[in-house]
Amino acid sequence: MNLPLLFTPLAHWLTLIVAGLQKAAAARASRDHAVAPLVTLLWTRLARLTARFDALVARLTAGHSPAGRPAAPGRPRTRPARKAPATGRLPRSQAWLIRLLPGEAASYGCQLQALLADPQMAALLAAAPEAGRILRPLCRLLAITPEGSLALPSAAGKPAPRPRPAKPAPPPEPQSAISQIWAVLTAGMPAAAPDPPPRKPPWLSLA
Repeated sequence: MNLPLLFTPLAHWLTLIVAGLQKAAAARASRDHAVAPLVTLLWTRLARLTARFDALVARLTAGHSPAGRPAAPGRPRTRPARKAPATGRLPRSQAWLIRLLPGEAASYGCQLQALLADPQMAALLAAAPEAGRILRPLCRLLAITPEGSLALPSAAGKPAPRPRPAKPAPPPEPQSAISQIWAVLTAGMPAAAPDPPPRKPPWLSLA
């Protein structure tokens, strides 16, 4: 079997994880209407994530069949009408979905970790590094540290910055003409002796 064909179960597995998160978020919004706008944004973001991952896997498996022969053309897919994007932004803090869905998010986070540990996922990341850009935001939501091929290049692997050349010392300020003449006239002359201490006036010794 061709290797790209093994990527299809990964997309199905990810779809089940995301569908579970969407269902848990919808249940939370039904209990707490204050988080309904946040859940709407989350639902849209997760749906877009799985759509991108499915499209990536479909591109990798295009033109392959289980027997290694070109796949038979299927019926053209009709794209659903795109909904207007919801206004607002999702939180950018680490693991905020764990705080929104403590039990469910932790459970699905374990399933995502198992998916990322699958050898076929490592092969997918090697074949299409853009898969990391799709999966890393989901890892951030579920407090999962990307490792291996999923991790971003570390700063240690970057070339060290070039040292800047040291600035030359400023040249000494030129002496004035009078200072130069005085230095020539006093060259070789002995140093002037210090002035003797002042003598006491005679009337002080009479006291």
